[in-house]
Amino acid sequence: TMAAASAALADRHILGRILHLLSDMRYKDRRQRGPDQPVELLEFRPTLVPCVLVNKFWADEATSVLWKRYPHLPALKNMTPERRQYYANKVHQIFSLGPPPGHPENMEYLDGLRWPGLKSLEIEIDFSRHGARFLPMLHKELEHLELSGEQGGGPAYFTNVVLPGLFANSKKLKSLRFGAGLFPEDEPVHASELFQYLDAIPTITTVEVKAAGFMAVDSLFTRLSQRPGLEVLEIDLEPGFSLLPQLQGPNALLSPFSSLKRLFIMCYPEIALSLPAHLHHLEELQMDICRIPNQPARESDFTILEDLIVCLSSCPQLRLLKVGIGLLAVDFPSFSLFPRLSGPSLVQLAAGCPILEDIYLFATEPSAIDGTAILAADCDKFCQTLPGLKKLSLKLHPSTALALEHSALQSLGTHCKDLEILRMKIAFQLPSMSTPSTVPEILIEGSSTPRASDDLDANSAASEASLALHFSDEGSLKPTSESSFADFVPLFPKLKHLAIARPESILAIANETFTLSSASFSDNSSSIVDPELEEDLVRAWAQPLLAHFPSLEILEAWGDWMGQDNESLNYFLPTEEILASTWEFLSGAEQDLWDDDNDDLEYDELVDGDNWEPLEHGDDWDKASYVESFIASEDYVRPESYIEEEVDGMITPGRTPNEEDYFPHPEGKLPTRNTTVIHHSGRHEPNHSLQTIPTEELNNLNLS
Repeated sequence: TMAAASAALADRHILGRILHLLSDMRYKDRRQRGPDQPVELLEFRPTLVPCVLVNKFWADEATSVLWKRYPHLPALKNMTPERRQYYANKVHQIFSLGPPPGHPENMEYLDGLRWPGLKSLEIEIDFSRHGARFLPMLHKELEHLELSGEQGGGPAYFTNVVLPGLFANSKKLKSLRFGAGLFPEDEPVHASELFQYLDAIPTITTVEVKAAGFMAVDSLFTRLSQRPGLEVLEIDLEPGFSLLPQLQGPNALLSPFSSLKRLFIMCYPEIALSLPAHLHHLEELQMDICRIPNQPARESDFTILEDLIVCLSSCPQLRLLKVGIGLLAVDFPSFSLFPRLSGPSLVQLAAGCPILEDIYLFATEPSAIDGTAILAADCDKFCQTLPGLKKLSLKLHPSTALALEHSALQSLGTHCKDLEILRMKIAFQLPSMSTPSTVPEILIEGSSTPRASDDLDANSAASEASLALHFSDEGSLKPTSESSFADFVPLFPKLKHLAIARPESILAIANETFTLSSASFSDNSSSIVDPELEEDLVRAWAQPLLAHFPSLEILEAWGDWMGQDNESLNYFLPTEEILASTWEFLSGAEQDLWDDDNDDLEYDELVDGDNWEPLEHGDDWDKASYVESFIASEDYVRPESYIEEEVDGMITPGRTPNEEDYFPHPEGKLPTRNTTVIHHSGRHEPNHSLQTIPTEELNNLNLS
């Protein structure tokens, strides 16, 4: 009844849950800002500003949601001190980016504020310039602390001022992280300076110092190996073998890392092979293996992956495994020399770590993994043993994995129904995937292109629309048959990201000499390729894509079938225009959504009227923070209380706001940060931050 609904919405707990769920909603869509711009995949979520305007009670709850996680702190500038404190009381998690050198911003809007609810503080600042503004945030209830950004003042200042300031009051810390590039290369800080603070705060269970720039990190590694309760460690060891006696032999440490659950490490291969025997409770392992490349390759370098897998039998609780092979020798790995991975090794990995959910194995560019010894039967056994696998990425060289082109997808789809991400650099032959004859082929009348219905969920999209798209002259969807494929079950019902090598085909060969853009060479290709052959080829590939991948969001061409092209092309939401996307994928053309009729329109005009905005916008913070103190007698927040007029479709704050909203640099230069909000379809090399190691490039593995 209406009375019950009103009573529920007047309950603070119920309303808070509803607003949190609304704030966490997501949907993804493709956008192209111009005919010469790449397609982007944007993630959207709704604004909470309309909820703020309902009444005083709703405004208080909605702003609590808005300001709880990673608020846009510069929005405090235009408030009174009392109003600033009102919002500071709501904050639980903060990420703050300091202004670049030379910028006039002094962040004085943080002065005098208390942060009683703050649990997580992530700051990318030069502490010598702006640290005093953040000292009140370092209170006794803080649980997570992260400091990144190059520090000025020199090693003595960091040791005598910064470290005492960070830990003076934060006595309940659980997680400590120092970001990459914290110190200049010629002014490192000795890792032993951290010892007294770590010993003084026994509640710290997570320590991350990878690539921060500390020197003598082996001593920190040794000390942490005996730390009770340590669960997470991220560290890059010093080049060499100095730690080997502590990991094996008669002088080995007694039960090192007895409680460790997550380890992200960069080390020599000899260290990598010695570690797993001590990591019985490990659940996540990310390992970058490399050495100073000043010697010729050894035979053991070629088998490093297989040798490591043998050692991982000591880690039966492992759920995530990511291993990157960087430079191990002058000429290895290289364009022609690959580390090997055999089928029996994969089967052994699955048997030794039966609850694995995420696997990523690769070698640094321009190399790959030699999969010659992986047979179809091995792959099938591997899949049978890991039914809970959710993410699989194997950077095999396509020319070494010919035995898997026709069978591996069938094995994966049959045994691993929970797969969400599948990236295998193999030129899979999708037309060879079994599709029942009862599933009708794609039918098109007129000039329309198949487009999946927006209101169908992932499980029914393939069976109700995508598999039997029959377009009338007006382009409306008409199922050709409902009963003929009602019992059809796709092989990959949950898969969102599929990356395979672009296969050899008449389209790929014909278009190799033309510019890789669908708009630029479609006429050229049609003059070379027989139209009927082209149509049959595209349909043969589009059919299994629609039938077996109903939830697909990203189709990635990961290089080509020869292994010579190491670049990637992304095709976002390919089933929305399945024939066009399939043609672009097979041809090696970039995705192109631009309509010639839109050439005279600005991008903002094209998206005008949307009720959702991309996550990197910060309008929600700005608008919500301009609401006055909610003193209206009618318990109603007047729209006039906004300083500016509200814009349609404003965004609830996210973790990675647009840096231009922070500090517009006078010279137009901004510090670089990674973003996970927007993905581009253009030709690019994969780019992974240090926070998601191992990286695809492993640029930092060339030790010196």
